[in-house]
Amino acid sequence: MLRKTRRNDVPRTPAATDPLVAALASSDPEVAERAKADLVARGADAVPLLIACLDADADGLRLRALSLLSLLGDPRAAASVASLLRHADPAIRSRAAGALARLAAPGVIPALSRLLSREKDAGVRLAATRSLVRLLRTGHDEAFRPLFDLIADPEEVAKIRAAAIEAVPWATPQGDGAPLAALLGRLADDPDKTVAAKAKRLLTAPPRPRLDQWALDKLVVDLRSGHLPTWRRAVSRLGRAGGAVVEPLLHALAAAPADRELARRTVLVLKALSSRQLTRLGPFIDETQEPVPLEALVEVADAAGSRALQARLAALVKRLAEGAEGSGPGPLHGVRQLAHRALARHGSRLGAEDLRRLLEDRRYPLGAPLVEAAALIGARRELRSVIRGYQRSRGVTRLALRDALQAICRREKIRRTDRVFAQLSPEEFAAAKEILGAPRTAAKRRRIARFDRAANPLLT
Repeated sequence: MLRKTRRNDVPRTPAATDPLVAALASSDPEVAERAKADLVARGADAVPLLIACLDADADGLRLRALSLLSLLGDPRAAASVASLLRHADPAIRSRAAGALARLAAPGVIPALSRLLSREKDAGVRLAATRSLVRLLRTGHDEAFRPLFDLIADPEEVAKIRAAAIEAVPWATPQGDGAPLAALLGRLADDPDKTVAAKAKRLLTAPPRPRLDQWALDKLVVDLRSGHLPTWRRAVSRLGRAGGAVVEPLLHALAAAPADRELARRTVLVLKALSSRQLTRLGPFIDETQEPVPLEALVEVADAAGSRALQARLAALVKRLAEGAEGSGPGPLHGVRQLAHRALARHGSRLGAEDLRRLLEDRRYPLGAPLVEAAALIGARRELRSVIRGYQRSRGVTRLALRDALQAICRREKIRRTDRVFAQLSPEEFAAAKEILGAPRTAAKRRRIARFDRAANPLLT
């Protein structure tokens, strides 16, 4: 089931005064295109604003926001986009169904399946079918079940059944693949000529590579284009090609290790793939030495969330920690922090020892990813490290560490009178008191209890 984004995570109504929202809604195509380019350049930072645009009254703005969310492929948008599958306008429902193919969150395939079970509009059903085919092609094998139901339904619209048949060669075969061949053989005799012709073509055509080499090379070149529609088309087509594009894209990225724009667009392609297809990232994470490609690899591994890639990230943290031992922060310090956050987002404590070291060592600056990691997986053992990080930080980072310490205390049920605070130095205890407040004395607790009983006689 798709989880609704919490209201304090993403604003639900776009600010009317936001210049990018106004530009994106503009009737001037040039102004709107510049706004699109600016929002895409923001990457993940633009996602909250685009999600908020889905609540706009103007359908044009909503459609453009859907298009950009599909391009960015950020799963945070999946629940909000899926909510538009019940919109009154079929054009909105169709665009939302198409966008979900790029937002591979866990609940996307069930949402599309439910849409097919209730939707009457053929155009919307076709968009949902094509999205399921794309999800299957990018390694999400569970998408075949609803597609098989469409194929097997003789009352379904022929165009939709023909679109669903495109999924058969991509389905994971069992044994020798005979059941899939038998399915195509039955469909070759289907009463509908469109369905029969498509089945015969798939049955007789020899297996083809998902993307011819010349086409792949051309799309990698297009991915570097400064023209938004050109590289956006390349992102879409490369994403549909499946895991075969992983190595070529990463080799192209390694050949241009300072090209941040290429790295960002490569991430957009790879995040559309399944975790099974992204296991190919492992050797690249182990061998890459340049910061820009490594940042991209960490971001994709974070999105994939597989245990195999988490182990690779833990090995990366260890490698970077050993390389920086005694020398202070280097060009890969930011990558190290990103890897810690990626591990923490999936509840992994594989890098907890290095996390504590970075929080305490004054040679290493504290960035937002490291503080977020501490808030997510911090436990009793990290309490002193977070306090020491708080003591040496300033500004926004100091406030974030304050929140992290409070989050750890809530999660671990650590009271202000806990013996862990007795083990702190006077300076550390003062910092903890500044964050959590002074422990209540026994007399103060008795006064509070008497007040509560007086205010609520049921407590007596």
